[in-house]
Amino acid sequence: MSVRSRVVGRFRIQIQGLLAIAILPFAAIHSFVQASAADGVQQKEPARLVNPFIGTGKGPGDSENLFPGAVTPFGMVQLSPDTEDHGLGYHYYQGTIKGFSMTHMSGVGCSNEGEVFLTATTGQIQTQTKDYESPYSHDDEKASPGYYQVRLKRDGVNAELTATERTGMVRFTFPAGKQANVLLPISHTLNHTTAAEVHAVGDREIEGYVENEAFCDVKQTYKVYFDIHFDRPFPSFGTWIDSRTTGGNANLDSSSRSATQTSADKAIGAYASWPEAEHPETITAQIGISYVDLAGAKNNLKREAEGKSFEQIRNEAEAAWNKSLGVIDATGGSQTNERVFYTALYHSLLMPSILSDEDGRYLGFDGTIHTVKPGHLLYGNFSGWDTYRSQAPLLALIEPQRTEDMAESVALMYQQGGWIDRWPQINAYTNIMAGSPLSVIVSTAWLDGLHDFDMNTAWKGMWLDATQPAPANKPYQGQVGIDWINKIHYTPQDKVDYGSVSQIQEDAIAYASLYRVAKSLGKTDEAKTMYGRALYYRNVFDPDDRFFRPRNADGSWVPDFDPTQNKGFIEGSGWHYQWFAPTDMAWLIHAVGPDLFDQRLTSFFDYKTPGWYGQYYNPYNETDLEAPFEFNFSGRPWETQRVVRRVLSENYPDTPDGIPGNDDAGEMSSWAVMSMMGFYSIDPASLAYELTSPVFPKVVIHLRAPYKGKTFTIETSANPGDTPYIQDVKLNGAAYAKNWIHFHDISDGGKVHFKLGTSPNQAWGSGAADAPPSLSEEQP
Repeated sequence: MSVRSRVVGRFRIQIQGLLAIAILPFAAIHSFVQASAADGVQQKEPARLVNPFIGTGKGPGDSENLFPGAVTPFGMVQLSPDTEDHGLGYHYYQGTIKGFSMTHMSGVGCSNEGEVFLTATTGQIQTQTKDYESPYSHDDEKASPGYYQVRLKRDGVNAELTATERTGMVRFTFPAGKQANVLLPISHTLNHTTAAEVHAVGDREIEGYVENEAFCDVKQTYKVYFDIHFDRPFPSFGTWIDSRTTGGNANLDSSSRSATQTSADKAIGAYASWPEAEHPETITAQIGISYVDLAGAKNNLKREAEGKSFEQIRNEAEAAWNKSLGVIDATGGSQTNERVFYTALYHSLLMPSILSDEDGRYLGFDGTIHTVKPGHLLYGNFSGWDTYRSQAPLLALIEPQRTEDMAESVALMYQQGGWIDRWPQINAYTNIMAGSPLSVIVSTAWLDGLHDFDMNTAWKGMWLDATQPAPANKPYQGQVGIDWINKIHYTPQDKVDYGSVSQIQEDAIAYASLYRVAKSLGKTDEAKTMYGRALYYRNVFDPDDRFFRPRNADGSWVPDFDPTQNKGFIEGSGWHYQWFAPTDMAWLIHAVGPDLFDQRLTSFFDYKTPGWYGQYYNPYNETDLEAPFEFNFSGRPWETQRVVRRVLSENYPDTPDGIPGNDDAGEMSSWAVMSMMGFYSIDPASLAYELTSPVFPKVVIHLRAPYKGKTFTIETSANPGDTPYIQDVKLNGAAYAKNWIHFHDISDGGKVHFKLGTSPNQAWGSGAADAPPSLSEEQP
């Protein structure tokens, strides 16, 4: 998902002169091992391998929009520096830090969040951004999972951040001999603040809320409540009210305990100050937040952070990351590959975000307060259109219990709000992008064997979204063009002006997923209906030029079709969507013709350098992520092995530019995680995972309940980094000719061994019986 495409709905075909990848100065990140006193085994601390600055730079024409700040796995709090006043948050190439805010979304494509903003200064109180922002140097900046540090050069203040799931802690160290200030310009967010309140309570506490709009120009709003406790009394305090249009400090009030923002053209804030000290002075603030109410923020702070030191919370955050990252143990590869792998895994574990408070309360899509079942969590911020492809399947494998809670969160969205959205933010329907991706995510979880959620409710919502238009005057949209789909079985270009071809292709993936779920539930009639709808994508395939292309409601093809352009397609071109029938590749290969299909797919990767091209593979967006693996379906799996290695090498370096495009809540990162392990699924609900060559000699996936297995081990012959081609495969000790494995081959536990070489073995996995399954090979 690109910022350009989200906001203005256009696709840039090519960028001339790609940005050269530079090795930028990072804080050194080393591999550490820890001896276990119990058994003497050397165990990794994978959090030490993570480089949070990867993905904070600038790709070809776009920022990558990841944040380097403090967060725990899937944390409600993402406490991070902001280098811009309006936008995505932090960019490595920007030289000024505006301040630090408690909420961010990882790698998304529109301005978002940035609530509960604060910073530190010395001397006179300044309330305008230009007067308190500070230059900084990457030489004085560090980041690791759960921790961030930077020196603010303007006033010589050292800032450190750490976090629990629902709280953040900020430690400011001020220079000697200067008044120390903590500023809370609470109206400052990265999007569009609509209201705010701030109150100083006693001499150690500041509380309030900020109301912000949902991202991508969605006008629905939500509130973030906050409670801040300082580790020492503040002798002086005050508030301010500024005009956003005129600026200035005219309304700074050193006697006021409260301020309220009532209109978008006003901005409020508060400050706490301490007199100059003879020696450097450290002031720590603990901050709890809640999307429910102020009581929730206070309770989150009390239950998660009260009585804990900065170092204790930092150590607990690192331990949480070691536990989550340690589910996959990748060994024997290069240090660069280890950093890239574990950083990609780290980025895959940031979203969706926990929305329920520590006491289980959350704000539902009906605007009322609910409580989750004991022992469970409510999640939000699902980047559905992006993450159904690889991030959600990865989470289903390595975080099964969280995935069940995420599926339950989708069911509750329908139950309370009336519909299942594509990209819900907090408790707002944004209707961003296309298809029914959360139906695919829930279906994949169910078919993987994850059943601890209310599938009956989820099924009702998914069926409704797949067959009926959304009611009028509701905040949700439903499938675009559903009336036309029900009538003529595709989305016509002259009636649907946003990606008509892409719409039905995306919808067909959801239909196929629901067909498989219906079969598993014994819903025979519904399965037959969904199987038929899953083939609707064929109605926008032109048998003459053998491309998917836009078609009008009267059945005519839109004239002057150019597959290098984006007319009829979402964030891509006809070339990018030529391969987009992931549920039914056997039919597509037959319809195009096997020879022409291979010729086109080979030429699709015949670019000199990666870029935004209309006729070549685009590694910077989700529209063609499946394409490298489609050689497995056409009998040329060695080409998949070659292309995947190339994409990993060119587009995932250990630099700030190390994510291709927006990471989109972990989607691009999860593509790398699975590809580096040696498997990927272009259709996760099919439970078929295509094989490619791993980059590590050994990977152990530690499986969790409810899966039957304890571990699934992936091993290779020596030097996999230099031997990209599969020679043969053994599954659980037996020779294995297929170029794919079933999900339950993984989840049941076992071992797969790859013998690799420097040259392709065109015999392995190339037979017609070796290809992954396709929908058209089944009978409903």
